[in-house]
Amino acid sequence: MPAVEELGIQPVPREQRTGTWVDLFAINFAFGINPLYFVMGAIGVVTFNLPLWWAVAGLTVGQLFSYAILATAAHMGSDYGIPGQVGMRAFLGFWGARVLSSGYRTVAALYWFAVQAVTTAFAVQALALALAGWHLRVVPVALVLGAFHAILAVLGFDVLRYATKVILPLAIAFLVVIIVLFVRSDDPRFAVGHVFDSPGHHLTWVHFSAYVTLVIGSQLTFLPSIADFSRYTRSRRDSDIGLYTSALLSAVIVTFVGGFGAVAVGAVKNPFEVGAGLTGSKAVLAFLLVAVIVQSTGVNIINAYNVGMSLANAVPRLGRIIATAIGAVVAVALSSQPDLLTSAADWITNLGNVSAPLAGAVMVDYLVVKRQRIDVDGLYDPRGPYRYFAGVNVAAAVAIAVAIVVYYVMPHSLSKAAWGFGVAAALYWVLARLQQRVPALAGGGAG
Repeated sequence: MPAVEELGIQPVPREQRTGTWVDLFAINFAFGINPLYFVMGAIGVVTFNLPLWWAVAGLTVGQLFSYAILATAAHMGSDYGIPGQVGMRAFLGFWGARVLSSGYRTVAALYWFAVQAVTTAFAVQALALALAGWHLRVVPVALVLGAFHAILAVLGFDVLRYATKVILPLAIAFLVVIIVLFVRSDDPRFAVGHVFDSPGHHLTWVHFSAYVTLVIGSQLTFLPSIADFSRYTRSRRDSDIGLYTSALLSAVIVTFVGGFGAVAVGAVKNPFEVGAGLTGSKAVLAFLLVAVIVQSTGVNIINAYNVGMSLANAVPRLGRIIATAIGAVVAVALSSQPDLLTSAADWITNLGNVSAPLAGAVMVDYLVVKRQRIDVDGLYDPRGPYRYFAGVNVAAAVAIAVAIVVYYVMPHSLSKAAWGFGVAAALYWVLARLQQRVPALAGGGAG
C-alpha cells in the first residue's frame, strides 16, 4: 500500500532515485490516456475542422516539439532529484520562481484539475443514463469526483505509482473496447472508410498551425513541474526514454480515438460519452463507467500534486501536504464550472501564451548559459547564486514579457507558439550576456 510522501520541495536522495524508464513510461502513458486528452483530439476535428489523420499529425507534431523541451527540463529531476518548481529558481531567480512560475503553474494545474473533473462528469452523466436511466447533474458529479481526486493527491507521488498498476491495464482495455465499439457499430457514421475520409473536413494551414499551437501551449504548461515526474528516476536515459515514448504513443492514440468519435458524431465529446450510445450491454457500460473514473483519478492526482508543489515552492512553510490540501479545496470549487470544458480551446490558448515564452527563456538559460549545471544548495539560499536582482532574473522576466506580447499579436498562420518560444529564446540570449556585465543585475546566477 502507498504511504504518505514525506518529501516536500527537498531533493530526493540519490538512493531513493530507483525508478526505471518503464516506471516513468507507465506513469506518463497513463497520464496521457485520459478523458480530457481524448477531447483534445476531438477539438482538432471539430473546432479546427481537420480531417482525422491531419488531427493526428497535428497533435503528434505538437508533442514532438513540446517533449523536446519537456524531456530536457526533466533532467533537473533525474540529475538532482529536485522538483521542477525549485529548479525554476535557477532561471527566474529565487523570488522570481516562487512568485512568477509558481503562480502561473498553480493557475494552470488548477485549470487542468477542474476541467478534467468536468470532462469526466459529462462522461459519467451519459454512462449512468445509458446504464441505469439515472439523470445525474454534471456539477454535483464533478464536485464529488474532484473531492475524491484531491484526497488521494494529498498522499503524494507514491500513491500515483501504486495507482498506475491499476490505471494502465484498465486504460489499455478501454482502448480495445472503445475501438471495437466504433468499428463494429451499425451506425453508418462510424464506418471506417467514412471516418478516415472525414467528409466535410478540410486541411488548411491556418487551422493546422492553430491546432499545433494549442497542443504546444497546453503541453508546455507542465514545464515548471515536469521534473516532478523524473525526480525519482535513476538516470537521464531512463527519463528521456520513458517520457518521449509515452508522450508520442499516447498522443497518436488519444487523437485517433477522440478524433474518430468526433468525425462520426460531429461534436466535441470524449469517447466515453460517444460509447454510451453505441452499446446496450450493461457489462460494457459498467466497464466504461469504471474506466473513466479510474483514468481521470490518475491524472487528477498529478494535477492536484502539482498545485501543492507549486504552492509549497511559493510558501515553503506550508509544506507539501498542507499546500496540496489548500490547493485541492480551490480546485474542487472550480470543478463546478462546466464552461472550463465548453470553452477549452480558448482557455488552453491563453495558458499557452505564457508557457511557450517561459520555455524559450528557460531552455536558453539551462542549455547555453548554465550548460545544465545547477547549484542545488544555492536553490534554497535567498542570498545565493540565484539572487540576481532582488531575487528576480530581470533578463528572463523582460524576455518572457516581450515574447508574450509577440505571441498575442502573431496570427495563427505564423505559428504563435513557435514565435513565442523563439522570441523569448533569442532575446534572453542577448539580455543574459548584457546582464552578466552588470553585477547588480547578474548577482551570482548568470553563470
